[in-house]
Amino acid sequence: MRLALSLGLLGVVTLLPACTPAPSPAATATPAATGQAPAEIAWRHGDVDDAFAEARDSGKPVLLYWGAVWCPPCNQLKATLFKDPAFIALTRQYVPVYLDGDEEGAQAWGERFGVRGYPTLIVLDPERNELTRLAGGNDSEALTRALTLAAGRRTAVSEVLQHALSTPGDVSADDWRVLGDYGWEVDANRLAGERDAASLLQQLATAAPEPALQRRFALLALGAGKPDKTATPAQRTRTLLDAVLAAPAEVRANRDLLGYQGPALVALASATPEQAQQLGVQLLKALDAADHALGDKADARLGTVITELALQREQHPDQAIPAALKTKAAQRVAAADAAATTLHERQATISTAVYVLRQIDDDAAAEKLLLAELDRSETPYYYMPELADLAEERGDMASAIAWLHKAYQGAQGPATRVQWGVLYVEGLLRLSPDDAAAIETATGEVIADLAVQPAGYHQRTRQRFERLGTALQAWSREHHGAESLTRLQARMTATCAKAATSDDGSVGCEGWLKS
Repeated sequence: MRLALSLGLLGVVTLLPACTPAPSPAATATPAATGQAPAEIAWRHGDVDDAFAEARDSGKPVLLYWGAVWCPPCNQLKATLFKDPAFIALTRQYVPVYLDGDEEGAQAWGERFGVRGYPTLIVLDPERNELTRLAGGNDSEALTRALTLAAGRRTAVSEVLQHALSTPGDVSADDWRVLGDYGWEVDANRLAGERDAASLLQQLATAAPEPALQRRFALLALGAGKPDKTATPAQRTRTLLDAVLAAPAEVRANRDLLGYQGPALVALASATPEQAQQLGVQLLKALDAADHALGDKADARLGTVITELALQREQHPDQAIPAALKTKAAQRVAAADAAATTLHERQATISTAVYVLRQIDDDAAAEKLLLAELDRSETPYYYMPELADLAEERGDMASAIAWLHKAYQGAQGPATRVQWGVLYVEGLLRLSPDDAAAIETATGEVIADLAVQPAGYHQRTRQRFERLGTALQAWSREHHGAESLTRLQARMTATCAKAATSDDGSVGCEGWLKS
């Protein structure tokens, strides 16, 4: 399992037990009572309905944070933004809700709000209209600015979008800023609806009143689509990139997009290899300057070397990584490893460091780093699928299966157990397809995990089961597994029948494994 660093724009991850401690008395006391700013965010944990009831009484918007204890960018937020006194004070203008993906009903809420990946921050008015949503991978300064603006708003972001598309001249500067800050990188389709996200973003690029916003929407449009040089002339993309890279504030505003999509954009903007080389150097200089302006943090510099490695592979696909670049990457990994001293910092950093080591073909160093982290981490199961992938790559299938099984056995929380259980079954299907008994037993265990959360067949859990169902059907056709599938379907039907009697009526799992 190659680490999903969301190289197609943090997701998002491309990959949950509640672990954040309850607010201390100091955090929940009013400033009048203590004479001091709150020491931590007074999160409500999972009680979304009560949060909206409080919002109706207080008139405050709800700040909903969707995260997971094992998620690296979530831990980055915990290590930085969520500890910032100014941001903590800002959250007093909201009713803040921490919705961990493993809390009861969390996946149903995630589905209701259309959340795709961890972390996501959503601002909603007391009537549950979405005012904005933000990608949690953005830097602290950008998130604080966006949430400061959102705190005083009462206009749904969908309404703002309609005005921007129909009567752009009547849209206020703040409304345009909300659209610019929106988390298009991870949730473009949520706001675009049935419309093509890339086309919609290009419309916004044409309509936006400020050049910087025009360029941001144009970059987002390129990232949201699958552009090619016949549809998007190279010179147009080159002009766009030249302008953005020459403006430090725009580089910081589009930092993740430029970092992860930059190599593809450089290729799109270049008519010759020489132009690609020149523009790649320009991109890296701009990213280095942005990192320097933000204090040359080790984790940011690790991200920049990922971009440099991607550029190298894009521009020289048939060449080995140069020794000097390998040395730089290894040094960046060592610096990031040394700088990450707290649990949150390490969870935010180690998987990225492992990705870098594997990009420079140093699997031995990657495995050593992962094995050392197992004893330090509160979620060691998170790293075990990567250890399984390393074992599989060197041909040790037994160890690969053992790591996947150990990860599943150690996973905590109902949604997390399903996610890691599906990884284990998929490993068996791939590495030991003739062991029908083991495949059926493991799948039965994952169904049993669903049975303890009868209203849990939503969002990520549902997506994992659907993916597993497709894999099992393909396996059955090639390995005569029809009888196993029949028994598994019967178990799933019983689980769905139990879920149908719960408070959540939208089950939808009865057709699993059926053609």
